[in-house]
Amino acid sequence: MNATAAAGETRSPGVIKWFEGLLLVGMIVMCLSIVAIVLSKPAMGLVGNDDPVVDAEPSFPIDFGDQVPPMASNDGVPVATSQPPVKVGGPTAARFIFLAPSPAQRAVWLIWQVSGPLLILAGLWLVYSIVRSARAGNPFVARNERRLWMLAALIAGGGTAYSFFSGVAAMLMFRGSTAAGLTETAFTISFLPIIVGSGVAALASVWHAGVALQDDVAGMI
Repeated sequence: MNATAAAGETRSPGVIKWFEGLLLVGMIVMCLSIVAIVLSKPAMGLVGNDDPVVDAEPSFPIDFGDQVPPMASNDGVPVATSQPPVKVGGPTAARFIFLAPSPAQRAVWLIWQVSGPLLILAGLWLVYSIVRSARAGNPFVARNERRLWMLAALIAGGGTAYSFFSGVAAMLMFRGSTAAGLTETAFTISFLPIIVGSGVAALASVWHAGVALQDDVAGMI
């Protein structure tokens, strides 16, 4: 039993260190993504040849034509394919390429594209800090509890704000271009970040109980 416990304790720091390294790689990737976006053609124009693009549903009708093959059987199955017919229709998304964006459009596009990686980078840093403290010693400390609360707020608030800003940014991009009026301006807000953030907040509450219990035990000794 003691040998098994000792082996488990030996493996645990290795697993934590591996996970810590994985988080570090993720943060490096996010940093490189942010740098690439800032240096790209739509922003500073130093790297790449791609113009800013926005995918949106066009407001004008698109005719797909008759996509149903000729029928020759009573059950509606085409003889040519022997498969049930499929009709192609909307809603559809068109890709709008901004060939000569204005400075305001460049600023909106840059903030839009950078905000996502920045949120991910901040979240990875908080998780990395918790994992690093777990490898160094006891993770049930007030500092990690605060980090969990910050992570919950970042996911719920930041994720929802990013979902909202994505729709606003696309609307601002179109409003200052010749494509104004050619797209549907309605957009949706995802509530998934609030659900995930609530789960992290529940974990922070459990963490708070663990920290309080540990403090009580330490006070009794």
